Amino acid sequence: MKLHGWQASRKYAVVRRLGMTLVELLVTISIVSVLVAITLPAVQQAREAARRMSCSNKLKQIGLALHSYHDAHRKLPVSIAPWILGANDITQHNGKGWIVGILPYLEQRALYDSLSLGFDGDFLSGGGIMNPVVRGAMQTRVPVLNCPSDSAVQRLSADQYQWTGIDVALTSYKGVLGDNVTGLPLTIHSGSLPECYFFGGCNGLFWRVTYREPQAFGGIIDGMSNTLMVGEDVASQINQSVAFYANGDWATCHTPLNYFVNPPRPDDWWNVIGFRSNHVGGAQFCFADGSVRFLNESVDQSLYRALSTRAGGEVIASP
Repeated sequence: MKLHGWQASRKYAVVRRLGMTLVELLVTISIVSVLVAITLPAVQQAREAARRMSCSNKLKQIGLALHSYHDAHRKLPVSIAPWILGANDITQHNGKGWIVGILPYLEQRALYDSLSLGFDGDFLSGGGIMNPVVRGAMQTRVPVLNCPSDSAVQRLSADQYQWTGIDVALTSYKGVLGDNVTGLPLTIHSGSLPECYFFGGCNGLFWRVTYREPQAFGGIIDGMSNTLMVGEDVASQINQSVAFYANGDWATCHTPLNYFVNPPRPDDWWNVIGFRSNHVGGAQFCFADGSVRFLNESVDQSLYRALSTRAGGEVIASP
C-alpha cells in the first residue's frame, strides 16, 4: 500500500522515537557507571561491616568458652610445647594448644575426643598431636576460629612451622602473651623482659608453656575489663597459626597493632608475631571480662602494651 507523504513522515518519526542515538547510549552508560561507582563502595562497606560483626560474635563465643572452662577447672586452659625443659619437666610433650581445651565449650566435643587420641606421646618423636591417628582432627576447620575477613584461614595450610608438608587447620584468634619481647636479638620491636615464651614468666595469659604456670582470673590484678585475653591475627603474615598447636595460638603485644609486612615474610616470626586484622583501622580483642572491643591501630603503644599485662599495675584509661 502506498503511503501518502504525511503518513510516511509520521512512521519515520515513530521509528526514530523507538530507537536510541549514540549520544543517548553514551549518556545512559555514563549514568550507570556513576551509579555503580557510588553504590559499589557502599555495598563493600556493608559486607565488611557484616564480616566484622561476625568476627566480634566469634570472639564473644571464645570468651564465653574460656569463662566456662575456668568455672570448671579454676584456671585457663594450658599449652604444652613440644620441647623438654629440664630434668624435672613433665614426661610427655604432646604439643597441645590451649584452644583444644575449650572445644567442648564451643560445641566441638567430638573434635576434642578425636584430638585426645594425641594427648599421649611426644610431638617431636611423631607422637602427641603429630601422631597420624589425629591427622584428620588437625585438619578440621572450626568456623568459630576463622575471621570471615581473613581468607587464609578458610583453607588448610601445609607451610606452618613444624608442620611443613602436612595440611592443618588454622586459627585467626590467638591468646595474649603480654608485652614480653620475642626473638631477641633479631626483633626490631621493643618489649618487656624476660623473653619468656620458651621457659615461662610472661606477663599475659597465654603462651606455649603455660602448663608450667597455669593462669587464672584471680591473678588479673589490673582488672578484667582492662586486660586483653584473645585477639585477631592474619594467618598469611606468619606461619605459626595452627589452630590446635601450642606454637600457633599465641601472640605478643610488643609488636605494634596491625603491623603488616608487604610482601609478607611469615618466616620472620620475631617481627610479625603480633595482633592484626584485615578490618579497616585496627583489630578486635576479647578482654578478660568477656567483652569484645575494637582497638584502633593508632592506639598509643604504651597503652596497648599496658592492656596486655595481667598484673602490671599500670593506671590506664579504657581505649
